[in-house]
Amino acid sequence: MNQLTKAALICGSGSMIILVSILIRLPFFVQILLLLSGLAISVYGVFLLVKMAIHPTESTRKTPSHQTTTTPPNKKKKPSSTL
Repeated sequence: MNQLTKAALICGSGSMIILVSILIRLPFFVQILLLLSGLAISVYGVFLLVKMAIHPTESTRKTPSHQTTTTPPNKKKKPSSTL
């Protein structure tokens, strides 16, 4: 998977933990624990996204320099006029 996809999934999973902790009726201590852990995961995901936005060259893969490009063979030209 791409690094951008991983960071977005981490951020989204933190948001889902927060949503689940709000919607499901749990004891107060468990609910606060889930809220704080979801917040920490979301902040970490946002940190990864911001890090990729600031330094895009570090996260992209460089293509190997020894790769050669091939050109397609030239087609023969046909006569332009007919009799």
